[in-house]
Amino acid sequence: MRSDVMAAIEYSTRIGDAEMHITPAAQSQFVEILASADDEIAGIRVFVSGGGCSGMAYGMTYADATVDKDYDSVLEGPGFKIYVDPVALNYLQGCEIDFRDSDFVFNKVFQAVGGSGTCGGCGGGGF
Repeated sequence: MRSDVMAAIEYSTRIGDAEMHITPAAQSQFVEILASADDEIAGIRVFVSGGGCSGMAYGMTYADATVDKDYDSVLEGPGFKIYVDPVALNYLQGCEIDFRDSDFVFNKVFQAVGGSGTCGGCGGGGF
């Protein structure tokens, strides 16, 4: 690729509402949590782990001041920042984070493309 074209390509680390939506209830909780956190906390990290028959597990932890701002994507709101690494962001596309009854809830609609009704791996069903 030509160098002038490569110079025009810019990697965006901003997360928009199309990638992840944070409800007002969750936003309020993030602000409250971060207001009482230590000064070295930069925000909240959303992560994805697991896989297999049970699917992916979603979670959150504190993001400290060593956040790689060139690598991690960020969703900023009034009084909070949410950090997500690029791999996790692929799994979180279209996700909504909500807060209900003293717990955070991840809502995501999955659509199995070409699913046959079973994954065939463990014989447990799936999809």
